[in-house]
Amino acid sequence: MKTLAVIAMLAISSSAAAETIQGRWKLVAAEDMRPDGTVGRLPWGAHPAGSIVVQDGACYLQIMSTDVAAFPAGAQTTVEQMKAALFSTYISYTGPCTVDEAAGRVTLKVEAAWRPDYVGTEQVRYFRFEGGKMFFGPGPSANRGRGESLQRRLTLVREQ
Repeated sequence: MKTLAVIAMLAISSSAAAETIQGRWKLVAAEDMRPDGTVGRLPWGAHPAGSIVVQDGACYLQIMSTDVAAFPAGAQTTVEQMKAALFSTYISYTGPCTVDEAAGRVTLKVEAAWRPDYVGTEQVRYFRFEGGKMFFGPGPSANRGRGESLQRRLTLVREQ
């Protein structure tokens, strides 16, 4: 009987350890959601690539579109046009972070970012776990829509 109790305790502690933001997460979807739960926009296209790493008080987030603009050889595309097109398909920032697992909240102090105006800001993000996935994004007051209310939601799975 003792053996079964030990096995049950190990299963519970293993499950609890799995439900932590600590570690490396792979992005599987990035969506801007309407209040009714439908997808209003795919900010990095249908197949974004990216990851979130949270470890020892440091956080790193990177997302990019895999549907980047094509620049055919011989086309009259300037370097500025290429930079603008590629810049809009990428996001990355990093810095020290504080995690409140109980509240499902991460506060990241941005030290480096793809955009200079992000550096020095404090970014608060919320997370929850469901069905082996982590859902991650800004609070409900963040409004991403042009003319409609949209809430960013990243869906991630733990990397092994």
